[in-house]
Amino acid sequence: MELEMKLTQNQVLSPQMELSVRILQMDSLRLVEYLKEVMLENPVIELVEPPQKDDRAQMALRKLEWLESQSRNEKENTGYYDEEEDLNLEKVAAAPDGESLVDHLLVQLRAADLPEELYRAARFLVGSLDGNGYLSGRLEELAQEAGMPLELLERGLAVVQGLDPTGVGARDLAECLCLQLGPQEELARKLACGGLEEIARNRLGQLARRLGEPLEQVQEAAERIRRLNPKPGSAYSQERPPSYIVPDVVVTSFGDRYNVLLCEFGYPQVRLSQSYLQMAKESTDQEVVDYIGNKARQVEWIQKCIESRNRTLLAISKAIVKRQERFFRYGPRYLNVLRMRDVAEMVELHESTVSRAVRDKYLQCSHGVYPLRYFFVKGVEREDGQDASSHDIKNRIRELVEGEDRSEPLSDQKLAGLLAQAGISISRRTVAKYREELQIPKSADRADR
Repeated sequence: MELEMKLTQNQVLSPQMELSVRILQMDSLRLVEYLKEVMLENPVIELVEPPQKDDRAQMALRKLEWLESQSRNEKENTGYYDEEEDLNLEKVAAAPDGESLVDHLLVQLRAADLPEELYRAARFLVGSLDGNGYLSGRLEELAQEAGMPLELLERGLAVVQGLDPTGVGARDLAECLCLQLGPQEELARKLACGGLEEIARNRLGQLARRLGEPLEQVQEAAERIRRLNPKPGSAYSQERPPSYIVPDVVVTSFGDRYNVLLCEFGYPQVRLSQSYLQMAKESTDQEVVDYIGNKARQVEWIQKCIESRNRTLLAISKAIVKRQERFFRYGPRYLNVLRMRDVAEMVELHESTVSRAVRDKYLQCSHGVYPLRYFFVKGVEREDGQDASSHDIKNRIRELVEGEDRSEPLSDQKLAGLLAQAGISISRRTVAKYREELQIPKSADRADR
C-alpha cells in the first residue's frame, strides 16, 4: 500500500485510506493507545512487545544518552551556553497538556449529524490543519490526495469553518480574520482583505482616504481587527504531554556517516491471533467464519498502514538529515533553510503528506530531542542568491548587538542596514521581531546610562 495512490476525483476517501492517513499522523504513544482501543473490539488482534535486547535503536539511544551526558559535562566545564538551543528545548518541556485542537473539532463534528460523505470530508480537513488552525495545503491538492471531488471538500471546509474556535480552517490570515467578523461588519471585512499592512503601520488616515471612508469609522474597524485572534488554534495542546517523550526517530553518527533509525520499540508489534484463525478453520458456523475473516482483514490493513507510516517517516527523516547535516554535525546554530516542499520533492510525496507525517513526532540526536517540525526553517534570499535561515539572521543580530558600542546602541533600523550590507535584506519590523524573540531589549534600554 502506498500513501501516494493516484485516485480519481470522483472517488470518496475509503475507510481504509482514512485509517492510513490517521495512522500516518500518530506518534508512538498515540499509536499504542490506538492499538489498545482496537484490541477492545477486535479479538483477532494480538499485540506483542518487541524484543528489548540487542535492539539497534535502543543501543543508539544508550549511546546518545552517554553523548548527552558528555556534552552536559563539557558545557559545565567550559561555561558554554547556547541560548537558542536551550530556548527551543524549553519550549518542548513547556508544551501544554490538555485537549488538542483536532479532538476539540472532532467532538463538534460527531455532534453535527452530517451526511456520511460530508462528515468524512470535514474530518479529513480537520486532519489537514496546522497547529494554528490554518488549512495546510491547497484545496485542489488535498482533493487529489483524498480522492474526493473538489466540490465535496469545499462543502466540508465550510463545515469546518463554522466550528469553534471561530477562524479555524482559514487558508490565509485575511480569511481567518473575516471568519471572525459578522456579516454586518463590512468595513472591517474590507480592511481584513486589503488593509492589514496599513493597519500594522498605523497608516489609518491613508487607508481612510483610499477607501473613501470616514477616519473615525476606519479607526473603529481597525481596533476591531486588532482584537481578533490571528492564530485560533494556538490555545490548544499541540504536542504530547512533556512528562514522557518517546522519540520516534534516532540519529547517530559513526565517523562522517549518519544512521537514521525508527524507534519501533516504542509500540508493540501487531499480529493475528493463531487461535482465532484456527477457530475459523474448524468452525461450521458461517457467521463465525465471516466475523473472524472481517476482523482478520482489519488487522492486516492496520499492519499495512503501520508499515507504510514507518516507510514514509523513515524516508522523510533521512531527507531531513541529508539537508540539515551541518546541524547534526555542529549544533542548532547551523540549521539550514528547509521547506516542506523541498523534502516532499526529495521523497516524491505530497507536501501535505509530509506535514502529516512529521506532526507530533520527535527526533533524538546528540544535541537533544527535537520536534521534527523544528528542522523546517524559513529563509530570506540573499543578494548572492543563497538563502539565509531565520536562525542565521538571529545569530547575526545577536553578534551585532554583542559587539555594539553601549554608549550608542544599534537601533532596529541600523541593524537592518548592517544586515543589508551583508546581503540580507529584511525590514526594520522583521529585525524587531527577531530581536524580541531573542529577548534583546530595545536600543534605548541597552544604552549605558
